[in-house]
Amino acid sequence: MAGPALPGPRSPSHQHQRQGHARRDPAPNRRGCAHRTVIPNQPVIPTKEEIVRNHASHSVVCNAPAATVHDLISRTSEWPRLLGPCEAVTVLESDGPTELVEITARLQGVGMSWQSRRTVRPEVLGVDAELVRPMPLVASMRTTWRVVAVNDEQCVLLLEHDYRLCDDITGLVDGVHTRAEAARFIAASIDVNSERELADFKAAAERAGAPSGRDRALRHSIVCAAPADEVYAVVRNAANWPLIFDACVAATRVGGDDTTELVRIDALQDGATISWETRRHYTDAIRRIEYELPVPMPFLESMSGQWRVIPLTADRCLLTVDRRWRLLADVTGIRPGVNTVDQAAEVVDGFVDGNAEAEMLAIRDFAENRSAALATVVVRATLPHPPDEVLAALFPLVGTADLLTGRPAGTVRYQDAVHDELVAQPRGEAALRVVRTRDERSLSIDVCQPGPPRGIAARWGRWRVRATPGGSEVVARQSARVDAGALAAAADRADVPEKKRRLRELLERDSRATLDACARALVEPPPARPRLDAAQAGEAVLEAAGV
Repeated sequence: MAGPALPGPRSPSHQHQRQGHARRDPAPNRRGCAHRTVIPNQPVIPTKEEIVRNHASHSVVCNAPAATVHDLISRTSEWPRLLGPCEAVTVLESDGPTELVEITARLQGVGMSWQSRRTVRPEVLGVDAELVRPMPLVASMRTTWRVVAVNDEQCVLLLEHDYRLCDDITGLVDGVHTRAEAARFIAASIDVNSERELADFKAAAERAGAPSGRDRALRHSIVCAAPADEVYAVVRNAANWPLIFDACVAATRVGGDDTTELVRIDALQDGATISWETRRHYTDAIRRIEYELPVPMPFLESMSGQWRVIPLTADRCLLTVDRRWRLLADVTGIRPGVNTVDQAAEVVDGFVDGNAEAEMLAIRDFAENRSAALATVVVRATLPHPPDEVLAALFPLVGTADLLTGRPAGTVRYQDAVHDELVAQPRGEAALRVVRTRDERSLSIDVCQPGPPRGIAARWGRWRVRATPGGSEVVARQSARVDAGALAAAADRADVPEKKRRLRELLERDSRATLDACARALVEPPPARPRLDAAQAGEAVLEAAGV
């Protein structure tokens, strides 16, 4: 709000400062409370007389994107619902980004109202406000909100107050008789109420990042270095699916014609086979496939979407898929341990999101390399810690254990603030290398393995940390391509699908072990967390995997 609010508990995550003192206004009104004209849509420049005044600054770290937080502080109509101290907000005037509002709130148990002219400043993710009809005891007040991104998933919400007290405070607030008492009353109100407001905005922003309800939607896209017609042909032909998609066991054409067909899908979900039917309508002229599920997968009332292939150049295109679905109102009795809509949503969201990522990578690999040898695994874990702490604990562990050989990755050959390279030399084999890149802005870790073990043509992955209510979610995506040439000469002569199955098992085991080791590392408070070298980190992951 453009002023202080109700007292609440002080949080150690908030920071506050105050300095300055009141100074007599050279042109007071009859109560000593000077007012000045505020010009809409113009920044407020302090006058010479206002330079020495009272100041306060408070801030809080929000585990939410900066744009989400700025949207919340910009919508005054939501404040009575979001902010405990705020009882009512009335918009008196509105002109583009500027509005005149009347706010009613409680200050240390005392109900007060004031008018404030607020200007939303999206270019700096901020809001500037000036009291045009100040509250009791205050001659003038300017409030500044700023949202400053820390990374893609976290930001600092900053609230600053610059104000002057009335010269004559007699009879304005019960129990306040002197200017010193007035200064303490307003300063305490600002301190306590700003912390309460910031805590409320933080909670609201972190809740806003979590999907809710029965209706859901996701979009996935990928750029393919292949002509649009070739990529469209891959997506259109359902017979390709069991060959390309790891989760697909079978795709059986039930009926249809040249433009519409009904296909029955059998797929693996958390180790169990599930089935559904999809009706697909083809618009070949614009490379679009529309689909709906007349027989949805478990937990769903309905599902539909569109695939599109959009040319970028003669040899490049964008593949995108939109999915929309509605969960059943009653999900009991479908799967043990899943009894609520929220639990069902977690299962379906994870399956659709993870499966879609693997599908897009497999389609691209098939279109670009004419290969169905790519295995991709997506594993998720929720940790009750802030995203930046999770990234710091995760980075030393990623890629340090090679579960394909059962050995730690070895020693660090190169390291800087962003990259490092780990090297191991198994006896009688070529050196195994792991290259990692950390991006603290996107909270991600990219990893690749040049010269992977025998039987694997390539291995790479990405670990991404996302803010969630109460902590973070880590999404680990690892891919590996079977070396079909080496496989043909191998003694066991296992076929590509079987080799892909083994690879998926090992990649999933590696991801889960790394996430378990990260969770263990986060148990200790930050100052006490051990600093692991590469060998120690690898041993920690192998221990988590039971190796």
